[in-house]
Amino acid sequence: MIFYELYLRSFYDSNDDGLGDFLGLKNKLDYLCNLGIDYVWLLPIMKSPAFHGYTVSDFYEVNPVYGTLEHLKNTLKEGHEKGLKFVLDLPINHVAVSSEWFQKALKGEEPYKNWFIWANEKADLDEIRHWDDSKIWQKIGDKYFYGIFGPASPDLNFENPELWNEIKKIFKFWLETGFDGFRLDAAKHIFDFDIEEMHFKYQHEKNVEFWKEMTKYIKSIKEDAIVISEVWDAPEIVRKYEGIFDIGFNFPIAEDLKMTLKKESPSEFNKTLIKCIPEYLPDGKVLSKSGNFLTNHDMTRILSDLKDEEKVKLGFSILYTLPGVPFIYYGEETGMKGIPKDVNFTEDSQEPFHWYENGFGPGQTEWKGYKFNPPYSGESVEEQKKDKNSILNTVKSLISFRKNNLWLENAKVEILNFDENVVELRGYDQLHEIIAYYNLKSSISSFFLQNGQELLSIGNNYIENNVISLAPFGVHIIKKK
Repeated sequence: MIFYELYLRSFYDSNDDGLGDFLGLKNKLDYLCNLGIDYVWLLPIMKSPAFHGYTVSDFYEVNPVYGTLEHLKNTLKEGHEKGLKFVLDLPINHVAVSSEWFQKALKGEEPYKNWFIWANEKADLDEIRHWDDSKIWQKIGDKYFYGIFGPASPDLNFENPELWNEIKKIFKFWLETGFDGFRLDAAKHIFDFDIEEMHFKYQHEKNVEFWKEMTKYIKSIKEDAIVISEVWDAPEIVRKYEGIFDIGFNFPIAEDLKMTLKKESPSEFNKTLIKCIPEYLPDGKVLSKSGNFLTNHDMTRILSDLKDEEKVKLGFSILYTLPGVPFIYYGEETGMKGIPKDVNFTEDSQEPFHWYENGFGPGQTEWKGYKFNPPYSGESVEEQKKDKNSILNTVKSLISFRKNNLWLENAKVEILNFDENVVELRGYDQLHEIIAYYNLKSSISSFFLQNGQELLSIGNNYIENNVISLAPFGVHIIKKK
């Protein structure tokens, strides 16, 4: 499985209003198919006052800037006919202030007033969340509501069973609309507040029970629906949720792999595998597949982070040769740049996708100015297609390699060797075996190759008499004979 995270507003515009939309996606399904994508993960497309869509005002309506529900259904239907599947990003732990649910709750209407958490005499109105100095209590009129993600996002109170039933209706609605699964935003935040003591507290056991019931329900509606969780935390926390979801995002490997590339350190690479994907090491056991990625919509784009196209290619090469499920964020395949201010201000990592080198043309979205990706910056599809060594063509080659070796998704891995320059990685199952060589340094490394058939070579690598000169940040993969 190859996943593509897509921000619709920035992708392709079908009606010349400067905003990407459902029919624009329909017009560009072939681009995704030619890239080799299997699943399109759509960031929230429900009705929302926010550009990013993560504060939902109506879970049963599409955002009108993207078109109509019929436009969406037609797009999903045509995508299915082309072999694509679609995953919907559903942020259910909070709503928008403009949500009918919250507006009725403010008026004291049943059952909505009990669907939110309101401050009482026990509440410390100055309590801040643990990752920054933002307050968790938000004032509106003469009331204070709990909003861990800020004043635009009233948190829902899942202590109420009727709310669980409402969430099930939402899942059912979107599955019947044509989606093939869900990406579950902020999965550890369903129960993150102690209602008795009135303070912030992760309650992972309650979260686990909630998601067990929801995933069981989702699969009762659509047996092959795929469910992906976002638990952004340390490995020991992430593992509390293993086995509930089909795929769990592996934030630790994303962060550690990028740091390894920055340090150009084979020893750090070895530590990263042991720490972040132990379930794929020889004695490990996979409960939920590892969702492997380099960046997403909340993070600095990979080229802005690594500042070196060859390192970016190496990062993708590692991603597509490791077990688990690879994800790519739209525009990373063409080398888009972007540095969000923080997780509350992510516009700068969600700039318009460039189809044309001059930045303008039919279907080009223009909802935001080009702060990080100006015209003639070389990261358009038009320009990248011309260069066989471009990031785009490298990613296409890697996806093609991956799809020719589908067994890698469930493979075991082990580090055979590493020195100050090169990592030698073995991937295998009962029927297959490959050896991957990664040069983590900015200088050429020469060594004897094991006997085998060449499957993939990234970089200006040179082989003579079974000795390879591996290019700086180059990759060479062989199939063992």
